[in-house]
Amino acid sequence: MAKQGGGINSYSVVESNNVSLGQLGSVWLDLDNTTFTPTNGVVVAITMVTDCGFDTLTGEGGDGSGTYINIVGAGYESAGDTLIAGDTFPAGMTIYGRWTSVSVQSSAQQCVCYVG
Repeated sequence: MAKQGGGINSYSVVESNNVSLGQLGSVWLDLDNTTFTPTNGVVVAITMVTDCGFDTLTGEGGDGSGTYINIVGAGYESAGDTLIAGDTFPAGMTIYGRWTSVSVQSSAQQCVCYVG
């Protein structure tokens, strides 16, 4: 499936749909002070392996006015609350969106980030 170079336009319709589901790769995060910023694509899903909070969760657009839950803004049309340091997601939960950078709050917290 994966074609090197050429970007998303080099994929068939089915292949490009798979890319949007996180099939460009994944990364394991389990260290605080380590921020994952994909160089090709964005994080499209995050699965919590342990209860997780985030130091960095930057929605696409980066200014907090975007449509994805994040640390700097309320997400979709500012309808929700902004995530803060004490907010955690339970182990086993997967959240979906489009984030440009992600980091967990402590080394005791672990998650898998999927890039699409």
